[in-house]
Amino acid sequence: MPRTLLATLGVACALLTGCPSSGDSVNDMSLSNDLSTPDMAGCPSNKPPAATITVKDDYYEPKEVTIPVCGKVRWNFQAGGTHGVFPWDMSFPESPVQATGTFEYVFPKAGVFEYGCAIHGRNMPGKVTVQ
Repeated sequence: MPRTLLATLGVACALLTGCPSSGDSVNDMSLSNDLSTPDMAGCPSNKPPAATITVKDDYYEPKEVTIPVCGKVRWNFQAGGTHGVFPWDMSFPESPVQATGTFEYVFPKAGVFEYGCAIHGRNMPGKVTVQ
């Protein structure tokens, strides 16, 4: 494959899915969105989470949260098995499937964002409302 095509695919992956670059560390599978992408402009990355959701065995606690625009949500994985955060409409990046660690995302615009577990689907629902 030509090097320019590989470079283009690597940039597209990083922009669309938040793939870590070679210098990034994801030892505990903790991820957060990159605020340098255009739709994140103006949202500070160093703010504490506006909401924290604990991922348990087969449910999120709390199941629904409301945050302000540019608010950060942190999911803490404390389940006995592996779970994930999967947005049904792909409006934000999905988390890795994991049993421990964290996943964070800053929501740059208002809306209702429904998600579920990548393994358990709609049997494990959650919702973030951004106002």
